[in-house]
Amino acid sequence: MPSPLTIYQAMIAGDEINSDALQKHVVNAFEQLFLNINKKDNSWFFKSKRAFHGLYIYGSVGRGKTFLMDLFVQSLDKKVVRRQHFHAFMLWLHQELHKIKKQQDPIEIVVNKLAKEIKVLCLDEFLVHDITDAMLLATVLYSLEKNGISLVTTSNVNPINLYEGGLQRKKFMPAIAWMQENMQILHLDGEQDYRTQNQTTQSDKKWFSPITQTNQLAFEQAFSHQSHGQIIENTPITVNKRQLNVVKRSQSCIHFDFETLCQQPRNASDFLLLCKQFDNLFISINQAIDKEDGNTARRFITLIDVLYDNQTPLYVLSVVDFKNIYLGQELSFEMQRTVSRLTQMQQSHWS
Repeated sequence: MPSPLTIYQAMIAGDEINSDALQKHVVNAFEQLFLNINKKDNSWFFKSKRAFHGLYIYGSVGRGKTFLMDLFVQSLDKKVVRRQHFHAFMLWLHQELHKIKKQQDPIEIVVNKLAKEIKVLCLDEFLVHDITDAMLLATVLYSLEKNGISLVTTSNVNPINLYEGGLQRKKFMPAIAWMQENMQILHLDGEQDYRTQNQTTQSDKKWFSPITQTNQLAFEQAFSHQSHGQIIENTPITVNKRQLNVVKRSQSCIHFDFETLCQQPRNASDFLLLCKQFDNLFISINQAIDKEDGNTARRFITLIDVLYDNQTPLYVLSVVDFKNIYLGQELSFEMQRTVSRLTQMQQSHWS
């Protein structure tokens, strides 16, 4: 299969992408990782232990971190690599750990089993908010190294700043130390946000604001178009054994009030299940997120991450534009990524 550098150069030659010196630096790192992973074992006497390799890429929103990681994944045999959003991987990990009863080192059991299936784990949007995840990660990382599963991550945050301000952060510091010692850390930055290159036209709109008669009609027409010929009902839906009220729903579309999805206790697993069941998500937002309401902001950020990673179209009728949905300072950095993703999600070719 063609290597990451070969694919990248071919895309430049074909005018699919522009040459970018900072991206090229990351591609070269992926090229070396590709060569290391595919290095043949010349020993005929015994099989050598699989070596661990790590790559941590962080930087500004829209600089192509996910694109380059997916390019790397494309260069590998699908049988040896798992590519997941960080939220989805942690959900899977918790589910696997829940299956293990009364055994020592359950994380080692799960990772050892994973090592029999893959050589490389690629995690997009590595960002730790949950204290449970934070407490598990050091052990997970040690086990990945022990079992020779190479780790590639993308993030908007320098590893030294992960879980900053989180509860019991001292217990997370061994994970940060491990990353600094065992992973090549690359900073992909610059002014260009590739997600905003293609301007959104009126016909592409999926975020309708402010709430006017015209925007309300366009929002309702979008729901009708996506649900064409399907039965519409307004009965609640059960997600993770909890009942969620809906405005309305069809076989392929579901419409919630913002309060239901983001102002009440929800997590990534709830949003993942919605993505699996419905092709389109509709939300009505009657007020911006309060500057002091970090919990609602975090849920909204997680929601957009999950929708984006699952390529699930989002239609919103809101009192404010998405650039002004949250003006607080606590999560302003994370919200930059969310705004960038919402910008891309407006484009007609995205979904």
